[in-house]
Amino acid sequence: MKKILYSLMAFALLAVSCEKTTEGLTGITYYPVITVNGDAGVIYVGETSYEDPGCTAVMNGEDITDQVVVSDNINFNQVGAYTVTYTATNEQGFSASASRDVYVVKENSIDNLYMSVVHGTYDGGTISITDNGDGTYTASDLCGGYYSYYRYPGYPYDFDAEVTFKINEDGSLTQIGDALDWYFGDPEDPSTMEDGYYDAETGGFYWVLCFSGEPNFYVNLYPIVK
Repeated sequence: MKKILYSLMAFALLAVSCEKTTEGLTGITYYPVITVNGDAGVIYVGETSYEDPGCTAVMNGEDITDQVVVSDNINFNQVGAYTVTYTATNEQGFSASASRDVYVVKENSIDNLYMSVVHGTYDGGTISITDNGDGTYTASDLCGGYYSYYRYPGYPYDFDAEVTFKINEDGSLTQIGDALDWYFGDPEDPSTMEDGYYDAETGGFYWVLCFSGEPNFYVNLYPIVK
């Protein structure tokens, strides 16, 4: 009875975990289990290499780390969030993957990537602040990544509210024009950046996002640094 139960369990795992067909397969198949070593990586623009902490892969109690295939999409010359992917495949052709975030940043620059904290309860949205070269800056999301990275991760439409602003002499922020996006871009009720300021000492930003006439998000951004 135990052998039948194990076979049924194995088939169920194969059916929901992999795209590869299970037709004609019998018995038990074991999947690689990949553990990523260390935390997210940070690289300065212009560096030519990244020292990857790597991963550990085990399958059915056996160390198969040397069989892991590593790939990435890192552009060392462009600020951005990138991914290193680790993939291992078993004898039946079924694979498992794990990934690491890698951030390419500029040293001591506002033109950089930022992590966000919204309402003090959500931590982790990655947004960018871009220097437009004319005394203004553009933030890739007025919501601090809350919708795209927390409420609706992987959603096929853009929830980000892009906003252009300037930094005044006292560190306060002034929004330039309306926030641009399809979801929050109601011309009758535009999203606005209120009470914003830039902290030159820490390189961080703070603002209150308002829409529908109410303060909805309290956004803190802190720069990703090496």
